[in-house]
Amino acid sequence: MAVLVLDCDGVVVTGHAAGGRWDKDLARDLGLDPARLQERFFKPHWRAIVLGEADMRTVLDDVWPSLDCARSPRDFVDYWFANDAALDADVLAEVANWRAAGGHAALATVQEHHRARHLWDGLALSKHFDALHYSAALGAAKPDAAFYERVQAKLPASCPDDVIFLDDQPRNVEAAAAFGWRASLFTGAEALRAALRS
Repeated sequence: MAVLVLDCDGVVVTGHAAGGRWDKDLARDLGLDPARLQERFFKPHWRAIVLGEADMRTVLDDVWPSLDCARSPRDFVDYWFANDAALDADVLAEVANWRAAGGHAALATVQEHHRARHLWDGLALSKHFDALHYSAALGAAKPDAAFYERVQAKLPASCPDDVIFLDDQPRNVEAAAAFGWRASLFTGAEALRAALRS
């Protein structure tokens, strides 16, 4: 039987519970400028963080004074994780059906260690999937070929063609297809159903 592998953000996790990005009300709620956060934290440091080369909380502590925010870094992380946590019930239902029929389902995602643990334990995705494979633990991120190679090595699949993969980013789908996975662009639960029928 084929192995089902899904991206997480944009596929299983859909962002803010009210719709839209998790940081859409960041300035109002925490007094933190999203543009400054991007410039001082995400742009210069995020790649190293998601590759497991730097710890997110340590980096955030270092840059926090430059962000001019009265709230603490912990407040920010708690807010981020809580507001980037809506789950697609239709997708999870399809995954449940797949697993009930004996299929293996895994997540393959670009995450740093802290949010990966939050997704797996805090959002209880461990109840819906058999495994979580993420960039900081693998030392490689999508769309680099090494990411797919390292995930493949951890899957109960004898060859890449045994893997059904969906992601909401075209470049990640293209890279997965080049690696040999049966990759499809995720546009909603119907796209998942179609991929599982093919």
